[in-house]
Amino acid sequence: MKRFLALLLTCALLLGCVSLAAAEDKKTLTVWIPQYQFGDGISDQDFWDGVFDPFEAENNCEVKVEILSWSDYNTTIYTGLLNNDGPDVVYVTDNYDLVKANLLLGLDSFLTDEQKDNYLLWSTGPVNADGEHVIVPMDDGVAMGFYNKDILAEAGIESFPEDWDAFLEACKTIKEKTGKQGFLQNWGATTGTSALMLAFWPYYFQAGGVMLDEKGEITINNEAGLKTLEFLKKFADEGIFDETIVSEGESIDKFANNELAFVVADLNKGNSFTKNGVNWEYFFSLKGPAGYGARTATDSFAVASKAKERGNEDLAVKALLLITSGAVMDRFHSEVFYLPPFTKDATYTQNEAYTALTSAHLSDIYVVSEFEGKASFEKELQANIQMMFMGDLTPQQVLDNTMTYYAEQIKQ
Repeated sequence: MKRFLALLLTCALLLGCVSLAAAEDKKTLTVWIPQYQFGDGISDQDFWDGVFDPFEAENNCEVKVEILSWSDYNTTIYTGLLNNDGPDVVYVTDNYDLVKANLLLGLDSFLTDEQKDNYLLWSTGPVNADGEHVIVPMDDGVAMGFYNKDILAEAGIESFPEDWDAFLEACKTIKEKTGKQGFLQNWGATTGTSALMLAFWPYYFQAGGVMLDEKGEITINNEAGLKTLEFLKKFADEGIFDETIVSEGESIDKFANNELAFVVADLNKGNSFTKNGVNWEYFFSLKGPAGYGARTATDSFAVASKAKERGNEDLAVKALLLITSGAVMDRFHSEVFYLPPFTKDATYTQNEAYTALTSAHLSDIYVVSEFEGKASFEKELQANIQMMFMGDLTPQQVLDNTMTYYAEQIKQ
């Protein structure tokens, strides 16, 4: 009996040691993704937890998905990637500073040629000092224009006024004949990046602007920059924008409430407009001095360099491949938030009208480039344009002051 009890005790100790070893071997992976679900569907947290449930079982790991706010997102992830308790896999917006600081893991040595080829924009992504790609680029979609067909009809405007001057006159006509607002922009956005994405860069491209010079540095103090700001200032001078433009953040809501004739927004806003009964239609862009021009951007997914220090690099890359797979992204785009596919194995398409319109203007779509100090630069430009709307700066002073700030505060 004593031998039997001793044997049981030994087995229990061995099992305990095995369980302890298994617990110690179980890795924890942290994934940071910003919020995309602002509607009534499945929450971001529930969606991604569901994606990773089988992954955790298959890989004997725990995946902690943290859904972050868009407010100060760039600063949040930059700080997090510096810290030992930051993310292993992260959604990236502006990547210039992250690449320069070597905060993202080189991916080429982890991926097969077939996996790389599956990403439609792989070759456009930045590389680190060793020449390795460090992100999986997404296609964020073109910022589209929307117009309210009923308001235009009420004002007696028979066709969409695409030229800059015709558009400005149409906004004045709408105000005079309907009492409604013609056009608004989100100059009160929480970040300069958010404001400029919809309210500056498209018009800069329509004016023929190029963002970076031959050295890869930002340059807007040019003819295109001046034409863009003079055009935007006319909306304030003509009473289309009032003093609230500097804090405007509700232009989307006003369009959804049939109070606004024109707005530029992310393509997904059409769903809420339709639900609200707005009789709307897309327009690709206005037609400026240099022609049409709409902006797009390439947010991305990446693996933190510190994942390698934690011994998590292989597991993190495996999670990255899962997140960006066509199967998962098809579900995300149908259940949470629609974006155009960015892999060859993706199949889901939500809006045929959007696809047809962008396909007809492929040469008129411009990517908002990455450059040193982009977030700080855009915050300064936003503030100076707000001052222009308040009458404190001229368009040329906006350009001069912004570029002086860039040279003295960012480049230094």
